[in-house]
Amino acid sequence: MNNKLIVDCVKENIDTICEIDKTGSNYNWTKNMFLEELENKNSFFKVLYADNKIVGYIIYHIIIDEAEILNIVIDNNFKRQNLGKYLLEQTLEDISKQNVKKIFLEVGEKNIPAINLYLKCGFEQYNKRNNYYKNGENAILMKKQLIG
Repeated sequence: MNNKLIVDCVKENIDTICEIDKTGSNYNWTKNMFLEELENKNSFFKVLYADNKIVGYIIYHIIIDEAEILNIVIDNNFKRQNLGKYLLEQTLEDISKQNVKKIFLEVGEKNIPAINLYLKCGFEQYNKRNNYYKNGENAILMKKQLIG
């Protein structure tokens, strides 16, 4: 995966994003949820291309000086290639340029690879929501303080 590019999601990407979400995530979003994010003025919806193929996406919101990462997913066929790390690190760099002081996210407590990635990128756990997801899984709440 030498050729990587992160660009804004467009409506024509949504069907591919839905397929990636079905295979790469345990917390599937609907097509309408993705379309709503394209219309949300606080939403940043980015797709990751690797070798000219969409392999993942990230959605985050920025409101005043706080950001929340809503979803980050890499296609199952492209996992364990550091693409999630690349997408997250590039996103954190972009967010840090926008006067954001804190970044928040939640992650399923069984999603150990994602939790480890977030910890490596400077996030820390600050709380837990019991039975948060439809499948009864708890959510780990994490945050990252930005210097600025």
